Amino acid sequence: MKKVSSRRELEDMGFSEVVQWWDEWQLRVLVLCSLFLQYFLFVAAGMRKRCIPSWFRFFIWLAYLGSDALAIYALATLFNSHRKQEWTSTRRGSSSLEALWAPVLLVHLGGQDGITAYNIEDNELWRRHVLTAVSQVAVAIYVFCKSWPGDKKLLQTAIIFFICGIIRCLDKPWALKNASINSIVSSSSTDEDHGGTISLDEYIDQATKCVLHAKQRKKTSTSGDNKAIKEPYHLFEDLAYPYTVRLENLKYMVENKQDEAHGLVQSGLSKTFDRLYTKKQVYNVRKMASNVFRNHVHYSLDYLGGYLRSVTVVLTFAAIGVFHKSDREAQNSTDIWVTYTMLCCTAALQLLMTNGLVILFLHWCVRRLGLQPWPEQVAQYSLVGYLARNRRHPRLRKLATMLVCKDYLDKLWCMESCKSSSSRAITKLVHAHVKQGWRRCIKDTATYRAFNDKRGQGTLLREKCTELEWSLRRPFDESVLLWHLATDLCFYQRDVAGQGEDTSPQRRCSREISNYMVYLMFVNPEMLMTGTRRSLFRTTCHGVKHMLDDGDDKTPLEDREMMKKIIQQLEKGTQCPGIILEAWELSKSLVGLRDKKMWRVMQGVWVEMLCFSAGRCRGYLHAKNLGKGGEYLSYVWLLLSHMGMETLAERVQRTELPEEGDTGAAAPVRTSMVMPIGDDSV
Repeated sequence: MKKVSSRRELEDMGFSEVVQWWDEWQLRVLVLCSLFLQYFLFVAAGMRKRCIPSWFRFFIWLAYLGSDALAIYALATLFNSHRKQEWTSTRRGSSSLEALWAPVLLVHLGGQDGITAYNIEDNELWRRHVLTAVSQVAVAIYVFCKSWPGDKKLLQTAIIFFICGIIRCLDKPWALKNASINSIVSSSSTDEDHGGTISLDEYIDQATKCVLHAKQRKKTSTSGDNKAIKEPYHLFEDLAYPYTVRLENLKYMVENKQDEAHGLVQSGLSKTFDRLYTKKQVYNVRKMASNVFRNHVHYSLDYLGGYLRSVTVVLTFAAIGVFHKSDREAQNSTDIWVTYTMLCCTAALQLLMTNGLVILFLHWCVRRLGLQPWPEQVAQYSLVGYLARNRRHPRLRKLATMLVCKDYLDKLWCMESCKSSSSRAITKLVHAHVKQGWRRCIKDTATYRAFNDKRGQGTLLREKCTELEWSLRRPFDESVLLWHLATDLCFYQRDVAGQGEDTSPQRRCSREISNYMVYLMFVNPEMLMTGTRRSLFRTTCHGVKHMLDDGDDKTPLEDREMMKKIIQQLEKGTQCPGIILEAWELSKSLVGLRDKKMWRVMQGVWVEMLCFSAGRCRGYLHAKNLGKGGEYLSYVWLLLSHMGMETLAERVQRTELPEEGDTGAAAPVRTSMVMPIGDDSV
């Protein structure tokens, strides 16, 4: 019994020592952790424009939320300690230095310029950030007033940092407000600001002449005052630019090399990201200087805010000099070290945020890491691959089901994305598709709208395969899934028949676009099109799984083996969902064509489907997904907009009702209802 009691006493003593250590070091740990998170966010913020792993993006999200929470918690700890007035002689000696940390924490609450908002919804919460800033400034002032020992140098240091902290704290909600939807919509220019208006008929007439007579320039043409190039983020708020501006854009896109056009669209995504999620575009002094003479208080405040941010950098370094001259002999040596670390590192960070060379160096480092920008990565998903993966990892699937995170695992666990060469090949196809549309298809308003409403019918008509049009005259999500299954059947059929692998680029691009469209359908259905049924994918998977599970074979299969087994069951006439039979019927019709024509038809249909889906996704959703890593569909959408295609805002504002038989809105003449069999889990 004595041994047991002594062990418990040792454990109690150990626990009490840990508690005592935490009470003594708690505040020091909190302020240093807050400083660490600020540096982490400074380095990681620029990586959000790159294709980074999901786990690293998750850590950025945690740091974004934790930085504010940690600073507020540290201020609350200071407040509670001084309010209770429970100070030992040692604590009294260091209380003045701890109070000096309060204004430094206010600077941390101002956040980093490169990550003002993580999600687009954060911009709409700017009022909450104003309330937080005001309350934390009041707490910091209270803490300092309660603990100030009377040293004038410390008072001067605190006042300087209070000025910087208050500016930074109020700077963040102001930036969030400027990036909110209402602010961007309010800042959009009128048609007169763009140099007048022209009608749709005049625009189409001039646009077709522009494309037909375009000659590629030897040097890149300048964009001038083209608002769609300088401020592309208005398109993300579903605000269509006047036709005069769009003509300038179209002229730029067709007169310059494709790489330069690619760079323009890529730059548009980057500028939009900066406008919505950072302070870089909000406080662009060159831009604001031209607007400061307008009779708008909004622009004047932005201009003033840009200079105030520069002033804070000078003030932080001045505060370090004042603190160095203060009387520090009576202070705790550890607290002196922590204070110097806080002051110097915070001042250095403020300088780094305003130094363009440092930002360029960080971007260079990111490129050296091999992280690709958004348009260079096209996510992939496959129904056959999904079934094969679940069959290879049954235990992981069961564990995810038990933890109620199977949906998250399904969204996260995609196939390997396309290489940059593949995404550029798809971009080239989209560019050529639109260019040929202006040259051959678009003649007037009717043909312009009809071209924008095509989702594969144009290719079938051009290739004289109109007998396959039944597969497109149905709900769009069913058409995507139907053609995806048919594409995979055609893709693997040569291998199953022992004819060898076809390495043609049309075959590769067709399957990559097919997999991307299914990825949107299953992982991000709201971007594919409003009303897309994610459950259609799961139900079809269950039907195929039921067709394959005949009770005699549960061994793991690779994708190719899985498709071979599906083809064998289809050839036997095994009962399966209607959409599978229709895909089998469609694939046999496609295989009946010559190999080159088969993949040419499939590639053309998929390019039209990709453009059709991109043009019918709200700009707000494109902007929202930029904060999550971006989607290739946003790149296609912006490319279509710059090449003069009809925007969603124009489409929903049409004054004419669609004619009967319109390919874009026609009622399906054939549809399939996939009924679940038994348990609907896959």
